[in-house]
Amino acid sequence: MSTCRVHNVRFYDLEPRAIHCMAYESTRKQLALSRSDSSVEVWNLACTPHIERTIPGRGNSSVEAVAWCGQRLFSAGLQGTVTEYNLQTLSNKFDIPVTAGPCWCLGSNHNNTCLAAGTEDGYINIFTVTDDGLIYEKVLDKQEGRILCLAWDATGDVIVTGSADAVRIWNVESGHAVHRMTPGRDERKKETIVWCLAVTKDFTIISGDSRGCMSFWDGNVGTQIESFQTHKADILCLCLAEDENSVYCAGVDPLIISFAKIWLRGGAGTGRSKWVKSVQRRIHDHDVRALALADGKLLSGGVDSYLAISSYPPRQLVKYPPLLQRIGTQRHGGKTPMIVLGDANLMYIVPISLVKWRKMVDLVVFIISYPLRLLTLKSRGGDVIVCADMSSNGKWIAYSSLRTTSFFRFHCGSKPSLQKVPDLCEIGSAHRITFTADSCRAIVSTSTGDIAVVQLGGDELLLLHVFHPLDDRLLKDAVHLLTVSHDGQFIVAGDHCSNIVAWTTSDYKHHCSLPRYSCAPTAFAVQPHTNILVVVYSDHKIVEYSLHSRKYTAFSRGLESRHPVQWLSRSFAVNNVIFDPNNDDIIILQDDNTICIINKNKELPLAEAKIPRIDSPQLFSDSLDSSQGHPRTAAPQHAFHVIKKYKHLVHLDWLSDTELTAVEVSPLALAEKLPPSLKKKRFGVM
Repeated sequence: MSTCRVHNVRFYDLEPRAIHCMAYESTRKQLALSRSDSSVEVWNLACTPHIERTIPGRGNSSVEAVAWCGQRLFSAGLQGTVTEYNLQTLSNKFDIPVTAGPCWCLGSNHNNTCLAAGTEDGYINIFTVTDDGLIYEKVLDKQEGRILCLAWDATGDVIVTGSADAVRIWNVESGHAVHRMTPGRDERKKETIVWCLAVTKDFTIISGDSRGCMSFWDGNVGTQIESFQTHKADILCLCLAEDENSVYCAGVDPLIISFAKIWLRGGAGTGRSKWVKSVQRRIHDHDVRALALADGKLLSGGVDSYLAISSYPPRQLVKYPPLLQRIGTQRHGGKTPMIVLGDANLMYIVPISLVKWRKMVDLVVFIISYPLRLLTLKSRGGDVIVCADMSSNGKWIAYSSLRTTSFFRFHCGSKPSLQKVPDLCEIGSAHRITFTADSCRAIVSTSTGDIAVVQLGGDELLLLHVFHPLDDRLLKDAVHLLTVSHDGQFIVAGDHCSNIVAWTTSDYKHHCSLPRYSCAPTAFAVQPHTNILVVVYSDHKIVEYSLHSRKYTAFSRGLESRHPVQWLSRSFAVNNVIFDPNNDDIIILQDDNTICIINKNKELPLAEAKIPRIDSPQLFSDSLDSSQGHPRTAAPQHAFHVIKKYKHLVHLDWLSDTELTAVEVSPLALAEKLPPSLKKKRFGVM
């Protein structure tokens, strides 16, 4: 890779969005989690964890609980409805009101045939899950106070609920409470709130409450077996392992403590079991609000907004930051190169100014740019911005909200101006927007699954063509990757089912479909000069496909069985692919904290070889980087090498043939916006 200058944009200011709840679906290995802005993220955990899709939140609503029924996703919130989501259009499929106000909890039975929702006024609403939606079945007897948590037993005949000073066992058929168990109080006039519940197959009920106590109950007779004072403050969440031999809990006191079931007098199945305190972990510094288990790994999240995936043994921990899926693009060339940054409901344009820089010999030069906003654009009605883009000549800006897709003409002069162009009613909401390199057309992937080609010019838009990949059975799911070749000849789209399709723009016909792989693609791009498509999948497999010859390249066939093991075992998925404008044989890949450079002219390394980390000669050391396991080098000998100097790298792209821009979010900036955590007195510390 040739020497270039890099603008490090470190003023991208994101608000932390706390995780409220989560639910794991084991068949397709998907995790659904809700955030404080009422958005719902669906993560794919089948290979490398990554956000598969994001359902934008709605104003004046909240998501307090999420639940899977098979492959269908439901939620409940303080607006007093149970919502099913359309995972293809990323919108609400329907809302069904519940009896008596806000809804705090939601749960499905083990057969996924019924949903139960607990409300503010003490009602349990039972719904039957059908192919067409939900059918209101019944409401159980009213109890005093709100229902904050619930869980079904293995048979589906009993529901256990938690509320203030009570754990109740309900018979679903009769609608009456069978047992009422009281957890006790630390203070006479202070209620004990049961925040979370789990039920085992032998009908042992496990609860966590506001005293910081984990309690185990015998549900058959309605008595307490034992109780443990585990935390200094409220236990907000717990999760039970699939084999029901371990349980994890955490809360306002972020310490995650596990309990293990041991067997006495004769071993499992013949003697008496007992729950004992086991391993404890300190993963978060703020409140932990949600826990889940997926294939032996613990998933946790809370106020700090990070999704943590950990295991022990072996001891492993990876924390995924709360970044938006789509943040912006750059203007290429021109006297004033610019970058578009986005937030939940606004976007702003910032010029990348040249400042003083210090050159590193034969390496990348890093420049720090300081913010000066040319323009701030807020969405109509404060709607969430789903996606946005800016044309390469800087004259067109487009964004899509939940309602519509809007285009604007932008003039950057002494006084920047913005002119809205009338909307195209045929487009509606969009999932992805991209412009051609000549800035004459825009390619829009709509929420209905169509791909529209829009002609830009003058004061109005012209719809040139609409592709229908779902109707033509070329794609099977929503488009989440979209690009157009530099010469405008090919449009390429990919869905979550690993289908990748290319069309030609000369006759608007299907050109080719790539062989379907077992993992979903996370990033792809077309090489500007050769029209070779580079695709990176969620298991980090890299393929090269020639759009002209409609086959894999020789480099791709050679790389297929020779991917470095260290590359395949990375914890973060690749989210961006770019190319060196001065060398067609250089591929640059980006993930959360690493830039990987692949030189196709060099020999591929052995599969077991370590990938070198490139450093300047001034910083070069013969020792290994112990934290990352990459040997440092000033001159890599093989095709793969990496650059690691970022924490949360959200975007990387070229400004010109000699200038790159890297947008990153500072972990310290996120931490500074968090509320205070639980204060603990430590020995020797004031």
